[in-house]
Amino acid sequence: IANPLATVLSAAMMFETAFGLKEEAEAIRTVVDKSLAEGIVTEDLSGKAKAYKTSEVGDWLAAHI
Repeated sequence: IANPLATVLSAAMMFETAFGLKEEAEAIRTVVDKSLAEGIVTEDLSGKAKAYKTSEVGDWLAAHI
C-alpha cells in the first residue's frame, strides 16, 4: 500500500512555500480534504469501509482538482 495523500500534501506545501503558489496549494489541500470526507482512501485509512488502490486515489484526486 502506498498512500498518496501525504505525498500530494507535500507537493502543496512545496507549491506554497517554495514557489508562492498559494491558490494552487489550497486547491490541492481542498481536494485531499474532499477525498477524506468522501472515503476515497487507501486501505491504511479505510477502516472497514471500501479501500481504493493507490492509482485509483491518485486518479480521483487528479479528476477533482
